[in-house]
Amino acid sequence: MKLLAPLALVCLPLYLFAHPSTPVHFIEGNLAQVQQLAAREGKLYFIHFAADWCMTSQWMEEHAFTDASLSAYLEEHYLALRADVDLPEGRALKGQYEVSILPSILVFSSRGQLLGRHEGAMEPEELLAHLKRYSRPALASGALEENILSSPRPVFALSRPALIPDVQARPVALPPSRPAVSIPPAGYSTPPQPLQPKFTIQVGVFSSYSNAVRFCAALEAKAAHRVEVAPFQLNGQSMYKVLLGQFERQEAAAACLEGLRAQKVEGFVKILDN
Repeated sequence: MKLLAPLALVCLPLYLFAHPSTPVHFIEGNLAQVQQLAAREGKLYFIHFAADWCMTSQWMEEHAFTDASLSAYLEEHYLALRADVDLPEGRALKGQYEVSILPSILVFSSRGQLLGRHEGAMEPEELLAHLKRYSRPALASGALEENILSSPRPVFALSRPALIPDVQARPVALPPSRPAVSIPPAGYSTPPQPLQPKFTIQVGVFSSYSNAVRFCAALEAKAAHRVEVAPFQLNGQSMYKVLLGQFERQEAAAACLEGLRAQKVEGFVKILDN
């Protein structure tokens, strides 16, 4: 027993060194405060759109945002803001920047110009590589206009009073119309009925195939339906949807989704692509 205590003291630093975990510091405040701080310090900033019920958001926060290398780099070069889309301010930002996938990260210059948008979960190394691309002095200050994405602009609705005719319009009596009868030509055959669509549940989007596969493996332990990865292209980048089940009726898919939500798995029902 006397040898165990010194041995534990020797092994503990080795374990801690092998498993560095330094959480990223997200600023407690609103976007206006972050913008003021970024302008004052000359730093870039990003908004991490997430939700407590979203498994891919939780995965990012437990794996990517606890990486020591990523945390150290962000501490020096970035300000970070977490936008919970279930809260009023996060919901407003989600609508303002047209965010449709969780998690999403939007990167801004110190002047508040939108530089980049990254959708889906990422490994810390992949996220760090993306963020380093924006740290060049010209980009960080927003000096290179060709690298700046268009930010959403407010929509204005114009209205004018109804036009008043010069002459009072009079109703015109029209002769009674007869319903048109369509007579198919000889040899006409009724076209085949289209196939009924099938439905599935989309439960996640990833930019890394390995992350999507790991998420599928974890999800299959909770669900009784088949889980598969569907690749697609988004702005020239390979992305991977995670789809659960095939359902003949939309109601059946919706009922399955309710069961998933009871297990803290969020998603939405969609028509299965042929």
